[in-house]
Amino acid sequence: MMASARGRSAGSERPIEFTSILQILDESAHDFGHDPATIFVHDDPQPIAESRTDSWNWCELRDRALSVAGELQATGVPMPGARILLVYPAGPGFLAAFLGCLYLGAVPVPVPAPRRSEGLNRWLHIARDAEVSGVLCAADASATFATLVDELGEGFCLAPAGADPQHSNVWPDGAVPVTYPGPEDLAFLQYTSGSTSEPKGVMVTHGGLMANLDQIRDGFGLSRADRMACWLPHYHDMGLVGCLLSAVYNGFPIALMAPASFLRRPSRYLALATHFGATIIGGPNFAYDHCVRKIADDERAKLDLSGVRVAFNGAETIRGDTLHRFHEVFSPNGFRWEAFLCCYGMAEATLYLSGNRPHDPPSLVSVDRGVLAAERRIVERAKGGLEAQSIDIVSCGRAADSLDIAIVDPVARKPLPDQEVGEIWVRGANLSGGYWDRAELNGEVFDQRLDGEPGWFRTGDLGFLHEAELFVTGRLKDMIVIRGQNHYPQDLERTASTCHPFLVEGMAGAFAMERDGEECVGLICEVSREALRALDAPELFAAIRGAVSREHDLQLSALALIKPGRLPRTPSGKVRRFECRERLLDGSLSAVAQWEADFVADEDRAQAGSRPIWLEELQVLPKARRAGVLRDRLRTEVSRLAGLSAGEVVSDDAGFFDLGLDSVAVVEIGAILERELGFEVEPTVMFEHPTLSRLVDYLIDNLGRPEPSTVAEDTGVSAQPQPAVGEESDMDAAIAAEISALRALLQPGSIGERHAQPASDDNRS
Repeated sequence: MMASARGRSAGSERPIEFTSILQILDESAHDFGHDPATIFVHDDPQPIAESRTDSWNWCELRDRALSVAGELQATGVPMPGARILLVYPAGPGFLAAFLGCLYLGAVPVPVPAPRRSEGLNRWLHIARDAEVSGVLCAADASATFATLVDELGEGFCLAPAGADPQHSNVWPDGAVPVTYPGPEDLAFLQYTSGSTSEPKGVMVTHGGLMANLDQIRDGFGLSRADRMACWLPHYHDMGLVGCLLSAVYNGFPIALMAPASFLRRPSRYLALATHFGATIIGGPNFAYDHCVRKIADDERAKLDLSGVRVAFNGAETIRGDTLHRFHEVFSPNGFRWEAFLCCYGMAEATLYLSGNRPHDPPSLVSVDRGVLAAERRIVERAKGGLEAQSIDIVSCGRAADSLDIAIVDPVARKPLPDQEVGEIWVRGANLSGGYWDRAELNGEVFDQRLDGEPGWFRTGDLGFLHEAELFVTGRLKDMIVIRGQNHYPQDLERTASTCHPFLVEGMAGAFAMERDGEECVGLICEVSREALRALDAPELFAAIRGAVSREHDLQLSALALIKPGRLPRTPSGKVRRFECRERLLDGSLSAVAQWEADFVADEDRAQAGSRPIWLEELQVLPKARRAGVLRDRLRTEVSRLAGLSAGEVVSDDAGFFDLGLDSVAVVEIGAILERELGFEVEPTVMFEHPTLSRLVDYLIDNLGRPEPSTVAEDTGVSAQPQPAVGEESDMDAAIAAEISALRALLQPGSIGERHAQPASDDNRS
């Protein structure tokens, strides 16, 4: 029997009443206008209850969106259908701008705001690909994006007042003519991550959006009674569709915080959920690990998660160990195992494809590892069997309502029976109409036929069905997914093989591997014959790590150098990446040199509490010795985060990214400094002082500043906001904080996501 599953049809029970989310927003503004809609909590040093907030009710959100539409209309850009780039930091302004575009019939194109040091190339690629007519941005960034408009040679850059939380004037009712869009009209373009030179814009229609929001409502059991706490980026489909637009669709309030705030202090997110009484929380798998590792005991003691009924998990491989650890640590705070909702989806499906239902605990199956790898079929193992021979796979639940899922032989294009691994194909009203201006690719992955029936989409993922539940086992192609971001191995190979003259251009293999239960990246590079005569392996390893970090914001875990002609390839010249990985792991590679990251777990972090230990030590030292001691302390932490061995020394003038650190690691340095020195360190500081020497000099100049939140908690008196170390304009800090932290975290893409690639049998070679 073929492996297929279909979600129950909700059409007869609760038909979709509206064709556009704008109708629902207007209804909420009319019926519940003064109820809270969005609350954005700033990244202040104060406790959540005392932090600055921007709060809008449903009337205010609707009026601000209409104000944006009015300002956009005044530009004279032909509507409807004009693509408008939206470039905003975290905050409610993005949502007003997004909805304002919809009111006018424009097509918003959400993108992350660029870090100032990295230029505008990615945004230019997207702007040109989408043929945008203009850019909407926050007021503080208008000068930056005016440059982008100049590069395009047309269009406009507009900072609409209606999207500014500090601006109170809005356009009067009736000033903007509103015509609700139809189901086939394009709602927005969701650009996927991966190669920065060839971005792909997923075309999401209003009909597809409404269908998926209805599926999410039924799958998550959402209602107006819910309250959501969200840290996810608004330009990512999990944050945009799963959080912001789901809140509008269901009429419940949503509390927002900047993604970088979660990265630096995950306790702040769970404190927000506690203070706000959130019933819905969530994020990728790594976010749950991050909370377990980085939230101290004294912070955890203040949390109450008893009201959380849904904790969704997606965007990358879901790990059973992660679920068990989070539940074990936070069950004393009221968190329930059955709150976990493990889901799967992708931007090409708008967002959501499958998930376990609320109050149904997540299920795991233990399968024979060898049979799975060799025969692509499932043989269950009894619990307690030999761990080395089994692997636990977490279920991604049942198909969303009115959605079909089939497991298909990717070569024969025939359905496979239950418990056999094949490519995941899906069909439903929530599917995208394809990629913007990618007709050839669309013909290969969208509207495919299966058993003579059209309308199927090839996800490019591998999985199997077991008792009508979907289990995702891997990817058909070689895509590498780290923290929810897709990396094409070809991009990494190109960067690595061209970063040093002693490497052979084009002769590299990049692949995903697993270490300590987490997915990471390994690389193999051929060295030139000239290099073999006097091989300086540490120099080459450092060059490769630095290049990959700078270009892709990715931290490598393993490297190997091999002789010319030794890279595993097919007869046609394609890199055999799976063989590269297997030979590196089993020692059969015959490498001339190898490097492996020596990551040392920060075991004491969660128990460290909030005392600024380094500050206490430095204060008793003569001033002349403080810089040297701080430099040594910081050197140890940087070495640990970079995975360097004891023999590898971090020089005072080495750039953090040159050492192979990614943005997440750099932000963690800032978090360590905050805790150990007792004052807030904005992420901007790490990029303005990007070497050990420069950072230490800066910190010594600012040593001893009191931490406002500590004072407030100790005295019981509400502390007044203090200037943050390195504080510039709000926009500068917001852009640097969000983007520098998140380039390696979440790019536009998916929930359990794997961005589809044309399927072929190349992966078997």
